[in-house]
Amino acid sequence: MLDNLYIRILLEYLIVFSIVFIINYIFIIKGSKKLNKKKIPLELMYLNKLYNLDIDKINYKKFMYISSLVNTFIVSTVYIIINYLLDNIILQVIIGIVLLILLIIICYGIMGRCYMKKEGK
Repeated sequence: MLDNLYIRILLEYLIVFSIVFIINYIFIIKGSKKLNKKKIPLELMYLNKLYNLDIDKINYKKFMYISSLVNTFIVSTVYIIINYLLDNIILQVIIGIVLLILLIIICYGIMGRCYMKKEGK
């Protein structure tokens, strides 16, 4: 019985992850072919301000894929956690926002450090 629950949660996580990534790919990645200096993505601006990354050295297409995977991971994880652990809608919203902020800080912190190592800083 317990194994069935874990398999159901994992399967739902994979389905949500796939759907969110496909939607993100269609609307975000496919629409942005080149880096436009006037339309720098918010993720890149955040990493640039926090870690002083050189935007010109970053492969823009690869960055968009990586940030899309990170965003999909964040959204899917928050969805699964608040969906299966909480019943109260107010607690779901509050904990969802807190988890979202924490996961953004953690995941983009790791991503920024990886880009810093690539640049040799």
